[in-house]
Amino acid sequence: MISLNANQFPSAERLQKAVWAPVLFRPILGSPEQFVIGIAVAGAGGIHLERANQLARLRCVFADQSVVAILAAEANLNAIESDLLNRSIAALTDFKPLFSGVALGDIREAEGLSLQQIGASWMAAMSSLYDRRSVLQLVERGDFDLDAAANRETADRLPALVLDYIKGKRPGLDRCFSEDIRESRHRRRNAHGVIIDFAGSRFVANFGTLAASKLTASVGRIKMRLWDLKVDRDGEQEGLAEREHEMIVQYPKRNDPQLTANQVERMEEALNELEKQADQEQLRLRPLNTVEEIGEHILRKEAA
Repeated sequence: MISLNANQFPSAERLQKAVWAPVLFRPILGSPEQFVIGIAVAGAGGIHLERANQLARLRCVFADQSVVAILAAEANLNAIESDLLNRSIAALTDFKPLFSGVALGDIREAEGLSLQQIGASWMAAMSSLYDRRSVLQLVERGDFDLDAAANRETADRLPALVLDYIKGKRPGLDRCFSEDIRESRHRRRNAHGVIIDFAGSRFVANFGTLAASKLTASVGRIKMRLWDLKVDRDGEQEGLAEREHEMIVQYPKRNDPQLTANQVERMEEALNELEKQADQEQLRLRPLNTVEEIGEHILRKEAA
């Protein structure tokens, strides 16, 4: 007999409400053939675009022309993501395609543990160009921490530890850390805020800890920090001086005796998925094991 209790299910108060719509890609003009290449989600907690992560499958349909189709799909997704950032829900209700061959499906309402979970769930249900194993399982696993992976920034000690290391090595460089980190303030994310941990003259970075005990929550936080970097980087490209942008991830060594074989495998999967997302956004994800390694890396990047 299966035993269930109410604590196994999230309460309605903890669910995020949002609207979402499928991104429909029609590569051949006049043809009824279409593919779901994304799920656009918007709500009070922000925005999220869950992308097709298996666009290479278009090769089975278009053969030699698949390269053009894949580039067109990616260009359309980039344009929609930018529009979501600028207009939030209005980007769905008043859709203005930048390129031909793309449309939004019906706008619907949904509730979920996070905007990412809503997008991943519907992508898994609607798209043949999506591998749910690489994304959705991370969201569905039981170690999900809503407060950590949604709109609240948890007390990750990594930025403060890196700050302390830098202060001891190069006084004055601590001014490049955000005021929240310097003042040890708890950060609360709003719907449109961008959080940057370190902004130097040559180098910009966010920090995240990939914790085996709270893996899904860690992945959710790191993905949000990648998004912050993308927004900051894209805005900076309009200026004269472009700085390097990196997402620095601290993770335990693979031979750490405190980790089980299953935890190591799951962390490898999570790290690979994060690297793929960083590559999609043309950002660098740099996994390092210790605070000292992170600190020395920053010092090299900011060396005069």
